Amino acid sequence: MLSSLAFLATACVGDQQAQTGQGDASQTIAAIPRHATYDCGDGDWIVIERAGNAVRLTDADGESYDLPASPPSQASRFGEGGLALVVEGGEALWMKAGKQPATCRR
Repeated sequence: MLSSLAFLATACVGDQQAQTGQGDASQTIAAIPRHATYDCGDGDWIVIERAGNAVRLTDADGESYDLPASPPSQASRFGEGGLALVVEGGEALWMKAGKQPATCRR
């Protein structure tokens, strides 16, 4: 439930940017490295590989997830089902249903 609330909160911020004309998707996607490792603390980490309007996320357990942009025009929010990723600057908020959201840093 907590991860759902966090995802909704980030969605509202993105929608406000779209309505005010802020937040150019092409500039945001360029700001996300093609391949980057993020430290989530306590020995956890994620690797994000950018591929067009999607990312592949691999976690410390070796599990990989292909996450499309959500919504499709978005360049910093990705997810489907019970998975969500928000990348902004050097931080990535990783949310997986049933787990605490993790703020990870490059």
